[in-house]
Amino acid sequence: ERNPFTIAGYASRHRMPHVNKLSDIPGYWEKINLEYGAALTTLHDTYPNSHHCEVAVCLDIDGEGECFTYMLGVGVDEAELSVPPRPGTYLHRIQGGLYAVYTTPQVSEAQYVQSIQDTWREILDCWFPQSDYEYDDTREEYEYYDQRDHGDRPQMDICISVRKRSGTR
Repeated sequence: ERNPFTIAGYASRHRMPHVNKLSDIPGYWEKINLEYGAALTTLHDTYPNSHHCEVAVCLDIDGEGECFTYMLGVGVDEAELSVPPRPGTYLHRIQGGLYAVYTTPQVSEAQYVQSIQDTWREILDCWFPQSDYEYDDTREEYEYYDQRDHGDRPQMDICISVRKRSGTR
């Protein structure tokens, strides 16, 4: 069970064939060679008293038009929500609720993106079909990066909104 929280970040609209969920994004990062370090540092400096984390989330996914909004941001504690967002940034509330949380293995930086993709594959191909849960499309899934993401053997969490399958206890 996760509590709701707010992120401040940069949102951009994209078009990419076969994007259905956030699990498609690690490959997208490689495709566009996303440089995010300086932008996230600026956001952390804007909200210096907030818990240190970064969040990636896909919003407004239009499967037919193959478009989506990708938002990369930082967590903002309630006490700092009165700080106005920086120009070009947005606030977004991640809903609370039941989530399946998977942590990627610790790997070298060179293997990090691949480990995120592999973890998504494990969740979608192995865990979901055998579990008592199904994807809850009323809330977004998100990737959560905290202090573990920094260093020579990074790792992060994949948080997928779920609900019990009907007919399970």
